[in-house]
Amino acid sequence: MTKLKIGSYVVDITNQDKIYFPTTITKGDLIDYYIKVAPFMIKHIKDRPIMMHRFPGGITGESFYQKNAAEHFPAWIKTIPVPKSDGHTNFVLCQNAATLIYLANFGTITFHPWLSRFKALDNPDKLIFDLDPSVHDFSKVIEVAFLIKKILEQVGLNPFVMTTGSHGLHVVAPIKPTADFTYSKMFADGCAQLLIAGHPELVTTQLRKDKRENKIFIDTLRNQFGATAVAPYSVRAHPHAPVATPLEWHELENPKLESQTYTIINIFNRLEKIDDPWKDIFKKKKSLEKAWPKLEQILTELKT
Repeated sequence: MTKLKIGSYVVDITNQDKIYFPTTITKGDLIDYYIKVAPFMIKHIKDRPIMMHRFPGGITGESFYQKNAAEHFPAWIKTIPVPKSDGHTNFVLCQNAATLIYLANFGTITFHPWLSRFKALDNPDKLIFDLDPSVHDFSKVIEVAFLIKKILEQVGLNPFVMTTGSHGLHVVAPIKPTADFTYSKMFADGCAQLLIAGHPELVTTQLRKDKRENKIFIDTLRNQFGATAVAPYSVRAHPHAPVATPLEWHELENPKLESQTYTIINIFNRLEKIDDPWKDIFKKKKSLEKAWPKLEQILTELKT
């Protein structure tokens, strides 16, 4: 065991030589990655309840999602109780690098934050479209991302894009936390409806994979209370340890780009040359209530 001082806290690091990824990437490598990426990542997850995707034995072993903070977590790790029907769930708030590293040592490979912050849990500050291909054709995912970008810009929002580090892309628009999740889900569904009407051969909201007909699935379900989405710069549980990576829109024009292009091995070459494209994302927040009439007008014109 190694004692690691991170900021004002000491974190015990264990089993650093354990192989976590079949490409011989170790738990120690994963922790080193999160230490280095923390300055970029923390601002994207701070103040948000976190769901942990844990792989205590590495990605080839047992895995599970954990919402509740463990009783043995140190007192300096902040938590927030979220009510549920039979009590409450005590979610972790990842407020600093020490918490991030502690959770990584706890076996957390992937971090899934809420779309809202703990001071206004009912009010998201992000609208998200998760684009998931039914078959491996990333060019179609990119095509759909640009179509969503166009719709969001038409209604006055500022769209951002990132690879998920798995198979698809996330298109995200920062929004003022004044509307609730019911409103944001309705808005996301309206955008999806508009997209399907114009491109029925390309996109679908069909939940069942066997009925998607090789189309790109637009997942709007993440725009609901308690739902989560993978954090920017989080590692994903695939053999080469890919990373969910924020992009500039023009980068989607690179024919070599895939969702797993960036990994814990090559991401820092990128970050040395290109600053975080999402660095100022929350300076670009817009009102969903002001955008809705514009979307409604487009939907109405579609029906006439």
